[in-house]
Amino acid sequence: MPTKRPAYCYKRAPKKPYTRKEYVKSRPQPRLRIFEIGKKTPELDCVAYLVSLQKAMLLDRALETARVTANRYLTSKLGRGNFFFRIRPYPHHIVRETRFLGIAGADRIQSGMKKAFGKPVDRAAIIKQNQIILEIWVREKDLNHALEALRRAKVKLGIDSELYTKKHVDSIS
Repeated sequence: MPTKRPAYCYKRAPKKPYTRKEYVKSRPQPRLRIFEIGKKTPELDCVAYLVSLQKAMLLDRALETARVTANRYLTSKLGRGNFFFRIRPYPHHIVRETRFLGIAGADRIQSGMKKAFGKPVDRAAIIKQNQIILEIWVREKDLNHALEALRRAKVKLGIDSELYTKKHVDSIS
């Protein structure tokens, strides 16, 4: 099987999302299965957000690696059950691509035919500007650990984003 294309091939958001699954014969399953981790308890009074600063497309592989990275860090620092972690976007968009050339010397990405439709190979979430991607609820004393977990997850996503915090929030919605 050929290797996956570089991330910059999938970074630009499409003009029109391809989400009508009834027309797709072999749609790929999303690799992201878990969207919420931890307990929603009232003592979690601070929240940290990762907010996108640009319109982009995030593959489900990138969201899954960000989830694993943040969850591993938070579990090692805070323990299980002492935080609530949520991924907001869902990968609805089906990514299509035309195939590579499989011969020696084909080291560039091939453009293929003009206006080629392509085969479905992946799923992605289309992110708008100023949209919340990840959120972590913790106690006020653990807010620095939540910010570090979001910083580590931000590296895996590869888009321009910013970290925000809120303190003394009444309840988890």
